[in-house]
Amino acid sequence: MVYNQYTKNRSRNIILRHAVQALTDNRNEAACLSEYYVRDIYEFFCDKNDGRDFEEIQKIDINYIKEWERQRRIEVGYKKPEELNICYLAGPEPQNDFNVLISLGVLPQNIWAFESDKDTYSIALENYNSSNFAQPKIIRMSIENFFAHTPKKFDIVYIDACGTVISNKHALRCISTLLKYHRLNSPGMLITNFAGLDKTNSSEISIYTELMARYFLTKTYTVNH
Repeated sequence: MVYNQYTKNRSRNIILRHAVQALTDNRNEAACLSEYYVRDIYEFFCDKNDGRDFEEIQKIDINYIKEWERQRRIEVGYKKPEELNICYLAGPEPQNDFNVLISLGVLPQNIWAFESDKDTYSIALENYNSSNFAQPKIIRMSIENFFAHTPKKFDIVYIDACGTVISNKHALRCISTLLKYHRLNSPGMLITNFAGLDKTNSSEISIYTELMARYFLTKTYTVNH
């Protein structure tokens, strides 16, 4: 399998460029809450001029809101591309993602590539040795185990999985482990890409069917007459 076709290269460039820009130039907008979120709510109820909500809002000290805004600015902070730490699944051609990240200003020392399969790892090393890589990190272990046992946090985690969301490759478990052990910085960017469902695989279809059945069983539907 080749990973440098035009479509894949174009997608890779668009996705990684957006992720880096979101956490650097547009970092303030990348946070879940805007800097003035609390103040906007406060002013919304102040404008009502009557009612219980208005009475309660008068009890709030505006200095507490200013302190929240200051703390939020400190927590979000500022970062340049060379300050970002990024990890991804290496595969046999780790240079594809590596080259894009380097072109975006990310330091090679801050890029971590993971590969658990022995044969694929060997191919990846050959590609590293035959390319102009500067201080690459390619680690032979599952990224899931790394998340579980290494206290390292990343700004961007790129999971380009070969398996479907639910399969015997446990692609989704990798993400749950990332979140369980808080290995993604805040703000951070999680990029995922999963294979489509193999309609000839009865085992996968059965798993999906059972999962969706349980999901829709608890839903309430409105019937239009």
